[in-house]
Amino acid sequence: MSWSTSIRGETYIARSRCIKFRLPYRDLEEWLKDRRKAKSLELLASHAEKVFQVVNELLNITRASMDAQADEVGTTYARQDQMEKEADFLRRKVMDEIARSELSPDMKKYFMELSKEVDMVADYAHGAGRILTFLPLSGLKQGIREKIWEMCNKTRECALSLKDALAALASMDYDKAVLLSDKVEEDEKQVDMLYAQARKTLLGGEYSDVDPRIILFLSEFLKAIEETCDRCEDSIDHFRVLLVGLTKPM
Repeated sequence: MSWSTSIRGETYIARSRCIKFRLPYRDLEEWLKDRRKAKSLELLASHAEKVFQVVNELLNITRASMDAQADEVGTTYARQDQMEKEADFLRRKVMDEIARSELSPDMKKYFMELSKEVDMVADYAHGAGRILTFLPLSGLKQGIREKIWEMCNKTRECALSLKDALAALASMDYDKAVLLSDKVEEDEKQVDMLYAQARKTLLGGEYSDVDPRIILFLSEFLKAIEETCDRCEDSIDHFRVLLVGLTKPM
């Protein structure tokens, strides 16, 4: 089979059997592997976005509790609860996609461990929000309230950097991903410092006459915030392993 075309008065003849089209990958298996890898990264980024929303709602619940808005606390917690369920759904979707992929066993392990750790961020933030449905913060002294607010706000920043790092990884902006992962670790250290300061405040004489049950649940609330940020840092540890796996020479 042949066809001809004329350019500037000259006739050129091409034969189809002589034309070879090359795939941009070595073979179909390699193409499918990279396609699954890209889809898995996109799902991870979507999962991290939903997890961030759960953490962001914790900040909103905390604000409402400090302002003695009990109805708003309930409404916001219900919204956070739904978001946490959606995050769980996305995690299962990530796991299913990875399980069906052509990725190597090691790469599958890296993806699954990262997804599991990111989901733990939402679990702890959700747990902290649940405590505030029965522990009002409005009656606390200003000093401890300020520490709580700083912890929640910095934890939100930590989750935001984690979300953005995974989005950068999905778009193959590796330099940005590394910078954001460093910021997560910096934010986590600040939350650890604030957590220590908050516990020290609770041991002060001004809280000696507070109902022990309030101190107990308040301590659990502070620990849940700290654990939320810790899980962000743990996610970054798995993130770095995955990043090395994605960027190492074939």
